Amino acid sequence: MSAVATASVRRLEPAELRRWLGQLDTWLLPGCRYGAQHTWPQLYRRDGDGVSFGGFVADELVSHCAFRWAQLRTADGLQRVALLGSVATAPDWRGRGFASQVLTTALAAARSRADHVLLWAERPELYQRHGWRPGGMESALLLARRPRPDLDGVRLAQVTDHAALHRLHAAKPLGVLRSPGAMSALLSTPGMVTVVREREGAVVAYACCGKGADLGGHWHEVGGDDVEVAALLAAALHVAEQREAVLLLPPYRPALPARLGASVVDAFTVDGPMVASFGAPLGPCWVDGLDSV
Repeated sequence: MSAVATASVRRLEPAELRRWLGQLDTWLLPGCRYGAQHTWPQLYRRDGDGVSFGGFVADELVSHCAFRWAQLRTADGLQRVALLGSVATAPDWRGRGFASQVLTTALAAARSRADHVLLWAERPELYQRHGWRPGGMESALLLARRPRPDLDGVRLAQVTDHAALHRLHAAKPLGVLRSPGAMSALLSTPGMVTVVREREGAVVAYACCGKGADLGGHWHEVGGDDVEVAALLAAALHVAEQREAVLLLPPYRPALPARLGASVVDAFTVDGPMVASFGAPLGPCWVDGLDSV
């Protein structure tokens, strides 16, 4: 491993960040159809609210990460959090401690307005020394398409449904608070299939699968009561032309697997986001896939 060096770390203003988006795409999503601004729109789209930090050697960007501040509805009430991701270093500069320098600066900035920082990490062991702890395991179900689902009222979502979907999201006991505008922007993410169930002219359930280059084949966000969501998911695999798909299961839906019945062919766990807390530990919480970064 090369010796630790020092990078000049600074916050990237939006106009400067756009200069580096192509490079970030090659680091974070090599060979993917969708880039960072399509996969994590709240961080990188022009109407997003992401905060990016870059590490530079001379004028060359060598490392990067980004976060956004949010309010998280938890079992202990509203919590101020920062959702952090897109940690990457240029291949030729890895192993020199640049990611650690960028993370340290970003964590200090996040602390100014957040009590907790959540980080999605492929290799959690690399982040524990920076103050993050494992956030616990989350449940997932493997669903198989069943014949003859109830397709009544099931269709692809339209822009005119966004307000109804926002109301369903706002009714969840756990999750990130979103404005109607933020919800609409997220539902417009390329590479995503959103299916709704309508009864008597009202949308009663929705489900989202995929998000840019992320979460392909995963139904990562659902809204509505368990009965309607179960009926919708059984139909949604047909609408999305999927034989199998994964459902990320929120902890407040323990009865949903039974409602899904024979559609469930396996149950397993996945790593949740890591957490760095600046005071009391973060209590039970959930971040829907649309908000993950």
